[in-house]
Amino acid sequence: MKKFDTFLFTNGIKKSEMAEYLGVSNSFITKLINESRSIPEDKLRKILENPDWDTSILTDKGGGGGSGLRSKPENTEEYSYIPLLPFSAVAGFLTDNNREDAFGRSAVVFEDFSARGADCAIRVDGDSMYPRYSNGDILAVRIIKDPSFFQWGKVYVLSTTQGCVVKKLLPDPAAEDRIICHSENHEAYPDYSIPMSDVLAVGIVVGHAGVE
Repeated sequence: MKKFDTFLFTNGIKKSEMAEYLGVSNSFITKLINESRSIPEDKLRKILENPDWDTSILTDKGGGGGSGLRSKPENTEEYSYIPLLPFSAVAGFLTDNNREDAFGRSAVVFEDFSARGADCAIRVDGDSMYPRYSNGDILAVRIIKDPSFFQWGKVYVLSTTQGCVVKKLLPDPAAEDRIICHSENHEAYPDYSIPMSDVLAVGIVVGHAGVE
């Protein structure tokens, strides 16, 4: 996937929406996607100023391509890169651990995350874990190979038959084959119990970085 197209995909932005936001034509956006022209400085600045988008893959210097975007550098030995995934993609990563595809999108460099064995990072989506985590915070996640054992009271990312969730896990006193998913914002999001058979893949949160 080309770099500007990756930026649009990561943030769920349609080509027509970006064209309207920048005040340009759809064909102009197509040229950016195809990397047949670079992003004008004023347009790039406008994108970077939008607080609702993940602009971590953008750079003013535009190293590595005509679109004015950056991707993972060729020399990775100097860095500890962790793929930064949109929340909608983390379930697939937990299941397949497709690093090559994930690195083609966006990545973060955070030595503390790497030291804790993080396999990927995701942005918090919503307020179910507030005040522990705020909407937009970045969570470092380590994939658990054997989901039969949990550290009760720790926060996990679960890929389930009903979707992907970030919850503190607790034992269900009523059934050994079920677990309770607890939200820090429990007044708005009551606890619920799910059977272990509904859990497809598991990752434990090993760190987070907050945003203002």
